Amino acid sequence: MRKFLFYSLLMWGANYLSAKQSFQDYADMCEKTQTQECSNYHDEVVNLQRVLNARVKGLTPLKLDGKWGEKTKEAVILFQKQYHISPVEGYVGRKTKYHLARLSKGIKCSPVQKHHSKRSYHFFKQHVNLRKSYKVFKNSRLLSLADKHNTQIQIDVHQQRLRLLVGGEIALDTPCTTGAKKKFEPNTKIYRDKHTPLGTYRIREKLANKRSTIFGDIYRNGKKIYHGDRRKYHGSWKGVRYVGASLKHWMRLTSSGIGLHASKYIKRYPGTNGCIRLPEHIAPLVFSKVKQGTKVTIR
Repeated sequence: MRKFLFYSLLMWGANYLSAKQSFQDYADMCEKTQTQECSNYHDEVVNLQRVLNARVKGLTPLKLDGKWGEKTKEAVILFQKQYHISPVEGYVGRKTKYHLARLSKGIKCSPVQKHHSKRSYHFFKQHVNLRKSYKVFKNSRLLSLADKHNTQIQIDVHQQRLRLLVGGEIALDTPCTTGAKKKFEPNTKIYRDKHTPLGTYRIREKLANKRSTIFGDIYRNGKKIYHGDRRKYHGSWKGVRYVGASLKHWMRLTSSGIGLHASKYIKRYPGTNGCIRLPEHIAPLVFSKVKQGTKVTIR
């Protein structure tokens, strides 16, 4: 009898551990974006669909297709409501994964095949023209493991791409815009070398909301009279107002004002005054995964 109880407990523990690992070790399912993208492995989503079918009351059974779609999202929302998981938004984060692991006892989940070539960075590089494309590569699993101490940034000036590495592996590859070798100044009518300096740096400063103290607009009586480097403005400062350019999610690299920041003006060729512009929807992610002291290599 004791031997039977021992093996029963052992099997229960193994089943619970297996269930726990099958969800709590997954990357978060679907990003918190308007597009509700999902980059999880096929088998992870199938396992989610299995548990939802078994545990959500009144649910029209989902097709076990491994695809994140509106029906799966709606089922997750019903699951969150039924088990009082807040917030109810159809996003499978830490709280939802905990409940999925707990409630998946007795449900046979598929082993997760983690090597899907179409999701790999190698596949991305092979099928995307990195110099011209605006496409972004994300590895949600790696991004979920980022803790600000295991990240670094690489910027490729030739390809105009920024890569965020987690533990030495590429977790994010996004287009960016670096400094132009010949930047035309409309106010002075002169072309100046504004290239982003190559080398290895450390993030010196992080500010979610910053305005430039050098580049911006000058207004008089509500009318813009100047745009550009305020140091090159030769008019009267009496009665004028200077408004620095917005540099959201600012990450300073040098004392001379070179840094990374969000911008809606992302080009596939160098075009800034030296800073590195990041897409507005990507900059907050990069900002959240690094800290002061994070290594940044520009090459």
